[in-house]
Amino acid sequence: MRIQSKADSDPIAAMKMVDAYMRWALLAAEEVVGKQGMPGLLNGSGLERLAGNYPPDELSMTSNITFGDYADLNAGLLNLFGPTGKNMALRIGRLSAKHGIERQSAMFNLAALAASKMLPTLAQVKMGLEAMQSGYRRILKQGWDGRVEDRGATLAYITGYCPMCAGKQSDRPICWIFCGTLQEAILWQTGKYLDIEQTACRAIGAPECVWEVSKTLRG
Repeated sequence: MRIQSKADSDPIAAMKMVDAYMRWALLAAEEVVGKQGMPGLLNGSGLERLAGNYPPDELSMTSNITFGDYADLNAGLLNLFGPTGKNMALRIGRLSAKHGIERQSAMFNLAALAASKMLPTLAQVKMGLEAMQSGYRRILKQGWDGRVEDRGATLAYITGYCPMCAGKQSDRPICWIFCGTLQEAILWQTGKYLDIEQTACRAIGAPECVWEVSKTLRG
């Protein structure tokens, strides 16, 4: 697999990214690849300007970080580490989610999600996925195209505004960072592990990215 930039411009890549989201991804990447590996990752991602200059830990969009920058980091990781990159991306997603859970209680209505633990597990999961969509819609402030669908055996989390693959093309789905984010969010909410698979990706020409969350509990 080799991830490249699309020949045509992608308007999603120009969307502004929340400063803290990029910072959390960089800190997670630093933990996964090690501080000694970060210069090579940033150089390979075309993000040399961020070396020693991470965006602030603020839920703001003042650093001119874009969805395209986030996609560059993801592509750089997967291109640099090849087959092992997927597991590294999943771990980055989980670590990033831990930062987000600590910092975004009000934005994502985490108090209500915590209170939902009395509900059946799958009802909790659906409520959590919908809360994520609502939270992104509030914080990005530039439009958010997303929804949750019940597909029988799975719950599908769908968005046309994906920062993992904005402006990129590949021969297979590449948004594994968000698979990790969903895994960690569901684990925090329910204490359960659910299988998650990306079944559609804008990088391979789909109109939207789709992650399907299995309704079968693993533990």
